[in-house]
Amino acid sequence: MASSERYFGPEVVDVDEGGLLVRELKAATAFLIGTAPIHEVHATPAARAAYINKPILIRRQSDITRHFGPVRDGYTIPQKLNAMFSKARTAGIGTICVVNVFDPAVHKDGANTPDPSRVTALDIIGTFDAAGNPSGLKLAYSCYQAYGWFPKILLATGFDGLSGVRAELGVIAGRIRARYLLDAPLGVTVQQVIEARGPSGSFDWQTSDRRAILCWPHMKVVNLDPASSTAGKPIADAYSAHLAGVMLSSVMEYGYHHSPSNRPIAGIEEAAQQVLYIPGDKTSDVQELRGAGIVTVEERWGKGPHVSGNRSAAYPTVTDMRNFIHVQFIEDVMDEAILHFLDEWKDRNANPASLEKVEDRINAYGLSKTVGKDPALYDFRFSFDRKKTTPASIADGWLYWRQDYAPVGLMERLTVERSINIDLIRNALGLATTTDPQVA
Repeated sequence: MASSERYFGPEVVDVDEGGLLVRELKAATAFLIGTAPIHEVHATPAARAAYINKPILIRRQSDITRHFGPVRDGYTIPQKLNAMFSKARTAGIGTICVVNVFDPAVHKDGANTPDPSRVTALDIIGTFDAAGNPSGLKLAYSCYQAYGWFPKILLATGFDGLSGVRAELGVIAGRIRARYLLDAPLGVTVQQVIEARGPSGSFDWQTSDRRAILCWPHMKVVNLDPASSTAGKPIADAYSAHLAGVMLSSVMEYGYHHSPSNRPIAGIEEAAQQVLYIPGDKTSDVQELRGAGIVTVEERWGKGPHVSGNRSAAYPTVTDMRNFIHVQFIEDVMDEAILHFLDEWKDRNANPASLEKVEDRINAYGLSKTVGKDPALYDFRFSFDRKKTTPASIADGWLYWRQDYAPVGLMERLTVERSINIDLIRNALGLATTTDPQVA
């Protein structure tokens, strides 16, 4: 509405209707924290400072060594980034925000040599300093202000078993709508992995966090460190970075509403431990692991290793659809899109025209996810709640809205009910239709 102040002559009035479209933020994004031999590629302390507790965006595999140095035994970042990029198909794997916490001037052994094993859980967890500047995992919070998106996958591969790290991953994932990947220790058995879901396991996976994704076993990869005693030979590598690469590739290739399960795991030799898979056998290793909410691997003759598992650590405790990895992903992306759209309408007048515009535009966004050959939703509805919103709440500036949606489901279990039908013999042999042998 133009100003009511009297004016003589022509004028141009800008009409600001708030947010016009509901737009999704990036979905193929990850946050990786770990250690890198930065002293091998950055000669001075001043040059290294830009790579210590600073977020660095990586979009191409060719950037890994330039920023973080070569693959070296004991350092995690170059190896994990290569594992992730090895899953890239024609569409790539999106964007990875990488934080190195290793400082060669601080983390040294007794001979004053840089030693990544001196990095502690506190280095990974990080903190906010007196000025509010984050370090470690807490740098994940800064991604939105810096880049306009929050990472959808969090990785602390090699450190997630340290005290306090898993808890911090869970806190951050819950706040920024991400999921975090956890690895079982190298060499544990199927029984030990399943026992870890309970109170008496040899390690602790007793969680029902729907943002936690449990990964077992390790993968075998070729050691790319030419200075290593195992150079060029297969070594065990944690599953989480490989799974994260598959997830990112799947988002880029098919969309965030698709499961990463039954996708090939490129860039590996094989699983580091045998996982028994027998199609149709409900007692095989794969079935037991998936039934405990663990993402594993299945290898089939002529097909190679594939991801196996659709559900987060919430399964089997949590029974709603959010225990499916893709459903939580759909909800997270939608929530971000709608919240960022509504942010444009915050503090605007609550008149009927504005309420109708908000309803129409969010419904248009939601319903756009229900159409086409590959919909993310079965249905979507968004409306201003005219029952819950009262004159008193309006007077207090508080409005209520209602959102209902049905995410697309998966063909996780395909049951075929069979029987022998002897009537089909008649059709094959052209027999008479009567069943009475006395009738000629």
